[in-house]
Amino acid sequence: MNRQRLRPIVQNITLLFGSLIFSLIVIEIGFRVLDPTPFFSDSEINNTEHGNLSVYDDALGWKGVPNGEAEFVTRNNRVWLSHNRHGFRDIEHDPRSDKKPAIVFLGDSFTWGYEVEFDEMFVNRLRDRLPRYEIFNLAHRGYGTDQALLTFNRWDDRRPLGLVVLMFSENDVWDNNSAFSSGKPKPKYQLHNNKLILTGLPVPKDESWMRTSDVEATPDSWKVAFKNLFYSSHFINNMRIRYKLFRERRHLDLTQDHTKQQEFAPDYTLTSRILEELRNEVMRRGSRLVVVFIPSKREIDELDDCVPYQTIIADFYENLGVEYVDLSPDLKKTFFRTYYRQGMHWNAHGHKVAAEALNDYLEKEVIPLVLTDARWPRAVTHPRLRQIRTYPTQASGSSDSR
Repeated sequence: MNRQRLRPIVQNITLLFGSLIFSLIVIEIGFRVLDPTPFFSDSEINNTEHGNLSVYDDALGWKGVPNGEAEFVTRNNRVWLSHNRHGFRDIEHDPRSDKKPAIVFLGDSFTWGYEVEFDEMFVNRLRDRLPRYEIFNLAHRGYGTDQALLTFNRWDDRRPLGLVVLMFSENDVWDNNSAFSSGKPKPKYQLHNNKLILTGLPVPKDESWMRTSDVEATPDSWKVAFKNLFYSSHFINNMRIRYKLFRERRHLDLTQDHTKQQEFAPDYTLTSRILEELRNEVMRRGSRLVVVFIPSKREIDELDDCVPYQTIIADFYENLGVEYVDLSPDLKKTFFRTYYRQGMHWNAHGHKVAAEALNDYLEKEVIPLVLTDARWPRAVTHPRLRQIRTYPTQASGSSDSR
């Protein structure tokens, strides 16, 4: 075959590979912008816990290390974590400037900002939007409602308390009913003669608190290094995670009996009493309690057909007369993902959506009542945040869907 015949073949092959490479580059850029999925190897992931972020506490089980700092690497992100002098992932509050009313946030790893940077946390985004208030973040990873109550009881500040916001997630009910959480012992409330009694004190000091979490890094083999390089593509890593989740979901569909879901439903009685105790303590301090439901990833990403936990626990809030709101409509209607593909937590966009929704709600529905000391409504209908149920005197609003 002469050169004149080879030339168009070579040109076509070159054009084909060039177009393929260009298309892959465009796809890669698109994933990095619209659905970033960075890859972190096993040697990079540290899941830092003991010693530099959490420390044993005989009353809470664990708490944040005062002034603790660490690089935190998970399957989803690499962030820098730091605590204030009280062990919270929060700013330093000047005790001398006590004129601004305080808004206190209680919760678990969602409120603590798991896998996001400090400035991306919804609490800190709210702080920038509500400069008239001193916002405290008293959350810590792994806390149930019981530990949130105990943390609030410890909190002592001279500022007028304007509002207490409890961020409530699905696993809180299970945590409240257990003497263990996140693999560590914790205190547990029990009901004796219809009275709430705190048991398990002092909390046993697990052996894991005695060991350091630092692991000496070992160099990867050439095979592992090649795999890490291959998955460094956001597009390829995204496809890998999608396939993994597809297989896990298919396995659940084949093995899970949804008819038995009620048999394994948690007991909400204890959680209801803990919420009542928190409400009473907040009222004793002359303030008001608002509970914000954090919907599960299963609900937002429509991973299964389970009933959202909010529809069950909302009855308890109504009986207690506690204001409650649900973030699911806002998290569902946004175009971009709000949860990481791996795990159960919000990404930075999820925190942004939550901050915008909460700011709108607080500015329009709650803060005016705090300032005027008007009658506190048991439930309100709001265009962005809805209740699972409304009272007979109010019309029910339809939920947004995606």
